[in-house]
Amino acid sequence: MGVENLDDDEDLYPHFDLDWMTIKSSDVSAVVNALELENIQQGSFGDFGDTANTFLFPTQNDWIIIIHQWEPRGSSAEYLNAMQQIVTELSQDFGEAQSFAAYEDVIFYTHWILAQNGILIRSFAKASETDLFRNFGEVTETESFIDWTDAELFPRMPEVIRLSQTWSTEPIFSNYPGDVVGVLGYKHLQL
Repeated sequence: MGVENLDDDEDLYPHFDLDWMTIKSSDVSAVVNALELENIQQGSFGDFGDTANTFLFPTQNDWIIIIHQWEPRGSSAEYLNAMQQIVTELSQDFGEAQSFAAYEDVIFYTHWILAQNGILIRSFAKASETDLFRNFGEVTETESFIDWTDAELFPRMPEVIRLSQTWSTEPIFSNYPGDVVGVLGYKHLQL
């Protein structure tokens, strides 16, 4: 599904919460090492469990997708700060890194982060339970479809997928991980 077909939000709406990153690389081993993953094994997306909170796999267009369940133990702001740091550090090693999240089950939380060559370029986040709102950096051309004048702005999964697909790639439509064999591991998130 191309970006030009992303106008119908209902077609895009997956009914689950999701955190993912995209790294501009085709070197899975280098990304695994940069993430400092433990309990590394080959496996599939469905193999998350006690010993695996991270699943990564390469795409055909030289991006690596990292789907993760890094349980934040602090506030939404602390989690966002940690994610900004991880994305910025990964971009130092790989040139470009991005992070995306959309939660709509128990809480409403959304973020997208873009870093290039070790510099944080863009970070947007909003969380309902804490009134967290962050809007760092210039709005990118890709974000121009969002009504930034809306005082009640709360982007949801369709908007986050659209941004991810335009900035790099995404793990739902273009690169669904269901049948993909990738790398599983465990990451300790430092807040």
